[in-house]
Amino acid sequence: MRTSESDGKIFSIADLVVERNRLREQGRTVVQCHGCFDIVHPGHIRYLRFARSLGDVLIVTVSSDDVVTKGYERPYIPEDLRLDNLAELHCVDYVALSEDEWAGPVLDALQPDIYVKGREYESKNDPRFAKEKKTVESHGGRVVLGSGDVIFSSTEIGRRKSNTLDMEQQKIQRFCRSNAITPARLKNTISRFSDLRILILGDAVIDHYAHCEGARVASESPIVSVKPVSEEWFVGGAGLIARQAAALGAKATFVTCCAEDEGLDRIKSTLDRFGAEVSNLAVPGRGAYTKTRYLVGGQKVFKVDRGNPAPIPIETTTELIGALGELLRSHDGLIVTDFGYGLFGSTLADAIPELAAKAGKPYFADVSTNGQANILKFRGPQLATPTEDELRFAMADMESGISNLASRYYAASGAGGLIVTMGRRGSLAFEPPTQQGQRLRTHYLPALEANEVDAVGAGDVFLTGASLSRLAGEPMAVGMYIGSSLASISTGVLGNEGAPLPDVYDFFEQRAELAGE
Repeated sequence: MRTSESDGKIFSIADLVVERNRLREQGRTVVQCHGCFDIVHPGHIRYLRFARSLGDVLIVTVSSDDVVTKGYERPYIPEDLRLDNLAELHCVDYVALSEDEWAGPVLDALQPDIYVKGREYESKNDPRFAKEKKTVESHGGRVVLGSGDVIFSSTEIGRRKSNTLDMEQQKIQRFCRSNAITPARLKNTISRFSDLRILILGDAVIDHYAHCEGARVASESPIVSVKPVSEEWFVGGAGLIARQAAALGAKATFVTCCAEDEGLDRIKSTLDRFGAEVSNLAVPGRGAYTKTRYLVGGQKVFKVDRGNPAPIPIETTTELIGALGELLRSHDGLIVTDFGYGLFGSTLADAIPELAAKAGKPYFADVSTNGQANILKFRGPQLATPTEDELRFAMADMESGISNLASRYYAASGAGGLIVTMGRRGSLAFEPPTQQGQRLRTHYLPALEANEVDAVGAGDVFLTGASLSRLAGEPMAVGMYIGSSLASISTGVLGNEGAPLPDVYDFFEQRAELAGE
């Protein structure tokens, strides 16, 4: 029977400290390398062989999945496989997993005689490397830079990968494992939604789908000609959030400022079927914003928006602020979603955090990506869920990395949580910093549904699941999974119906990453 090279090489840090002391007593020279070692390539092997040649024993410590911060999709390879890959190498004697965000603590524990870094650090002005060097030298060790003559990059290799489906599923499984996400926990969380009363504030939006017969070019000019044969109407925006919350068992109240017209009647009728209430401050001439999508053969051909985006009168704003203050007393939290249609003027936006604080209730915020709504308008939300584009618009920065944007957003907003949604690429949560300048802890969850049919409303149902989960006392990661599940179910069908509760439970039962939990 074949014996794996990795047998007996993988240690815990605590056990490796004991082994290190034994090696010291034997007078053996211990060399240490530290890093992510995501995709082990020829450059890594040359580097490790070089390190092993400097002493008697080579220890390689590996950063855990939770502390690797090379990008929202990194690491590509789970930590257990990264340990196995290194342990299979003849030049490596010991491997251990480090849960620390930098090498300092493990260097302090193992006290290597030689610490080896790549030659690229000769030209890097990295303050963490300077601290690592100081730590090694404080125990009588030395730092060697070398074997950098052939350069490869795990990041570049990863970018060129051709088949990511297996890796994506591994990331989802790792996300669930590291955050203790199980079917029982998810169902228990959702069962607690029935104890919650949630207030939703936003513009009245209707999504209208006009199904048409074959598109052709009109004879009088080069324009598309279609013939509508049937139509469907859906409640969108904040109204959809109220519908989804009610479908999950919460008691939802949708607050808006709209003309008392056919559009509002349609919204009231739909929400009434799900047990959600509507509280409207009538503003004549300000009808529901209607988005009509023309479809041929189930494919969207073009879209027409109808509505009158305009600020609400100051007296209505004053009345609305008073009404919100009263309603918050009987609700557990508030969700605000700004589509940039004029409802959220500066007076109302400034009042929302004050109202929430006075009532002792959290509020949650999102905006629409149309270049008119800015997530920074809302200060101190318990959770914000902008898209990547919305976050970049708010920070006026289309170039910096998302982690940099997230740090600056926290500093500017005082938010308690941030989840950046990225469509088919999934979502990325950033835990709030506990001290100034601290690197943000992240959670990356790939999209759960690869076969998207219709993305309309996905962000709204995601916000619903994430917000209710936080209100139920769950951490962001659990809310991410529930929100992503709702979005996956919703995008799997045409039209923004949201996700019915039975479908949600069925979805959990079918997920591979939850099997056997």
